[in-house]
Amino acid sequence: GLSSIDWLPYRTKLPGCGRKVEVGPFDESEWQAGMELMNLIIREGKSWPFEEEFETIDDYRGYFLSHDAFVVRSVEPGLDATGRMSKPGAVLGAFYCKPNYPGRCAHICNGGFITNPNFRQMGVAKLMGQVFLRAARDLGYQSSYFNLVFKSNEASVALWESLGFERVAVLENAARLEGVEGLDTAYGYRFDLESLEQDYLIGGSNK
Repeated sequence: GLSSIDWLPYRTKLPGCGRKVEVGPFDESEWQAGMELMNLIIREGKSWPFEEEFETIDDYRGYFLSHDAFVVRSVEPGLDATGRMSKPGAVLGAFYCKPNYPGRCAHICNGGFITNPNFRQMGVAKLMGQVFLRAARDLGYQSSYFNLVFKSNEASVALWESLGFERVAVLENAARLEGVEGLDTAYGYRFDLESLEQDYLIGGSNK
């Protein structure tokens, strides 16, 4: 589990603004913020397949926190993408890593990622993707497969391709999304974690 990963929490600075942040396991005090972010993304209806919001913390924990889950939190005050001040401890994003399949295929992991809308276009998503790759490899997964990356979510498509994910599947007419006429196409993306450089992500800090 995450307790065996000695480089967490991972501390770094966001590109551009230079704000200090850390990526680490969810703290119980952050569960509510995580559920609110999840429900916000569900209401947006553009990047996740869910339509029904999570009504209780237990329901949210059963899905998002069932295996290994992380938050990106600020460690100093600073401005968000809207120009408003936010405090240390603000949750900038959240993601999980868990088996995509059971049993004989459990060495393939899946991830789910949410960037707080107030911190979009600040490098949070790329940071989450990078930490995910290193953490998934260190947790013992051999590869990662993302089932539903929607074609209309151009930022997500660009992110995963920039991080070296390979598009290995195309599923047409896959999703009924807000703001998309008709049914959107979904892509499947794979990353061979055994090909990840041994010292990948070294350069931040856990101090």
